[in-house]
Amino acid sequence: MSERRQQAGRAGEELAAEYLKSQGFKIVDRNYRCRLGEIDIIAEENGVTVFIEVRSRTGSSCGNPEESVTYKKGLTLKKLAKRYMQQKYGREVASRIDLVAVMLNSDVLSLRNLTHYRGILSG
Repeated sequence: MSERRQQAGRAGEELAAEYLKSQGFKIVDRNYRCRLGEIDIIAEENGVTVFIEVRSRTGSSCGNPEESVTYKKGLTLKKLAKRYMQQKYGREVASRIDLVAVMLNSDVLSLRNLTHYRGILSG
Protein backbone atom coordinates (compact mmCIF):
# COMPACT_ATOMS: atom_id res chain seq x y z
CA MET A 1 0.00 0.00 0.00
CA SER A 2 1.37 3.41 -0.92
CA GLU A 3 2.33 5.92 1.75
CA ARG A 4 -0.39 8.29 0.51
CA ARG A 5 -3.09 5.59 0.89
CA GLN A 6 -1.84 4.83 4.40
CA GLN A 7 -2.00 8.54 5.27
CA ALA A 8 -5.55 8.76 3.91
CA GLY A 9 -6.54 5.68 5.92
CA ARG A 10 -5.10 7.10 9.14
CA ALA A 11 -6.74 10.48 8.50
CA GLY A 12 -10.09 8.81 7.84
CA GLU A 13 -9.86 6.74 11.02
CA GLU A 14 -8.99 9.80 13.10
CA LEU A 15 -11.90 11.79 11.65
CA ALA A 16 -14.23 8.83 12.23
CA ALA A 17 -13.12 8.53 15.88
CA GLU A 18 -13.66 12.27 16.44
CA TYR A 19 -17.11 12.05 14.88
CA LEU A 20 -18.08 9.01 16.98
CA LYS A 21 -16.97 10.75 20.19
CA SER A 22 -19.04 13.79 19.24
CA GLN A 23 -22.04 11.47 18.88
CA GLY A 24 -21.62 10.06 22.40
CA PHE A 25 -19.66 6.90 21.60
CA LYS A 26 -16.94 5.84 24.04
CA ILE A 27 -13.90 4.60 22.12
CA VAL A 28 -12.73 1.36 23.76
CA ASP A 29 -10.03 0.17 21.37
CA ARG A 30 -8.49 1.04 18.03
CA ASN A 31 -6.81 -1.12 15.41
CA TYR A 32 -7.51 -4.43 17.18
CA ARG A 33 -5.51 -7.07 15.34
CA CYS A 34 -5.39 -10.84 15.41
CA ARG A 35 -4.57 -13.50 12.82
CA LEU A 36 -8.02 -13.02 11.23
CA GLY A 37 -7.49 -9.33 10.43
CA GLU A 38 -8.19 -5.94 11.97
CA ILE A 39 -11.09 -3.97 13.40
CA ASP A 40 -10.54 -0.23 12.99
CA ILE A 41 -12.51 1.09 15.99
CA ILE A 42 -14.31 -0.59 18.87
CA ALA A 43 -16.66 1.63 20.82
CA GLU A 44 -19.58 1.50 23.23
CA GLU A 45 -22.92 3.20 22.74
CA ASN A 46 -25.70 2.79 25.30
CA GLY A 47 -24.28 -0.50 26.61
CA VAL A 48 -23.77 -1.98 23.14
CA THR A 49 -20.30 -2.88 21.87
CA VAL A 50 -19.95 -1.43 18.37
CA PHE A 51 -17.34 -2.72 15.92
CA ILE A 52 -16.65 -0.01 13.35
CA GLU A 53 -15.11 -0.46 9.92
CA VAL A 54 -13.76 2.79 8.50
CA ARG A 55 -13.40 3.17 4.75
CA SER A 56 -11.73 6.28 3.33
CA ARG A 57 -11.37 7.61 -0.20
CA THR A 58 -9.93 10.74 -1.77
CA GLY A 59 -11.92 10.36 -4.97
CA SER A 60 -14.66 8.28 -6.52
CA SER A 61 -12.69 6.77 -9.42
CA CYS A 62 -12.62 3.45 -7.51
CA GLY A 63 -16.16 3.89 -6.20
CA ASN A 64 -17.52 5.28 -2.98
CA PRO A 65 -16.03 4.09 0.32
CA GLU A 66 -19.13 2.11 1.28
CA GLU A 67 -18.93 0.10 -1.96
CA SER A 68 -15.62 -1.40 -0.88
CA VAL A 69 -17.08 -3.55 1.91
CA THR A 70 -17.42 -6.93 0.23
CA TYR A 71 -19.33 -10.00 1.35
CA LYS A 72 -15.99 -11.60 2.29
CA LYS A 73 -15.01 -8.55 4.37
CA GLY A 74 -18.38 -8.78 6.12
CA LEU A 75 -17.72 -12.39 7.10
CA THR A 76 -14.28 -11.44 8.37
CA LEU A 77 -15.72 -8.58 10.45
CA LYS A 78 -18.21 -10.96 12.07
CA LYS A 79 -15.44 -13.42 12.95
CA LEU A 80 -13.24 -10.63 14.31
CA ALA A 81 -16.09 -9.31 16.47
CA LYS A 82 -16.72 -12.78 17.93
CA ARG A 83 -13.00 -13.27 18.61
CA TYR A 84 -12.74 -9.89 20.34
CA MET A 85 -15.77 -10.57 22.56
CA GLN A 86 -14.40 -13.98 23.55
CA GLN A 87 -11.01 -12.49 24.43
CA LYS A 88 -12.37 -9.43 26.27
CA TYR A 89 -15.56 -10.75 27.91
CA GLY A 90 -15.31 -14.54 27.64
CA ARG A 91 -18.67 -14.57 25.84
CA GLU A 92 -20.69 -12.72 23.24
CA VAL A 93 -22.32 -9.48 24.37
CA ALA A 94 -24.83 -7.07 22.83
CA SER A 95 -23.06 -5.79 19.74
CA ARG A 96 -23.37 -4.56 16.19
CA ILE A 97 -21.12 -3.73 13.26
CA ASP A 98 -21.16 -0.22 11.80
CA LEU A 99 -19.45 1.40 8.83
CA VAL A 100 -18.10 4.93 8.69
CA ALA A 101 -17.47 6.06 5.10
CA VAL A 102 -15.12 9.03 4.81
CA MET A 103 -14.51 11.12 1.69
CA LEU A 104 -11.40 13.28 1.97
CA ASN A 105 -10.21 16.28 0.00
CA SER A 106 -7.22 14.85 -1.83
CA ASP A 107 -4.94 17.86 -1.43
CA VAL A 108 -4.77 18.10 2.37
CA LEU A 109 -6.72 14.99 3.45
CA SER A 110 -9.35 17.12 5.15
CA LEU A 111 -12.93 15.98 5.57
CA ARG A 112 -15.23 16.36 2.58
CA ASN A 113 -18.03 14.03 3.70
CA LEU A 114 -18.66 11.43 6.42
CA THR A 115 -21.54 8.95 6.51
CA HIS A 116 -22.24 6.61 9.42
CA TYR A 117 -24.12 3.40 8.64
CA ARG A 118 -25.39 1.56 11.72
CA GLY A 119 -25.83 -2.20 11.85
CA ILE A 120 -24.50 -3.02 8.39
CA LEU A 121 -24.42 -6.77 9.01
CA SER A 122 -27.01 -9.05 10.51
CA GLY A 123 -26.74 -12.51 12.00
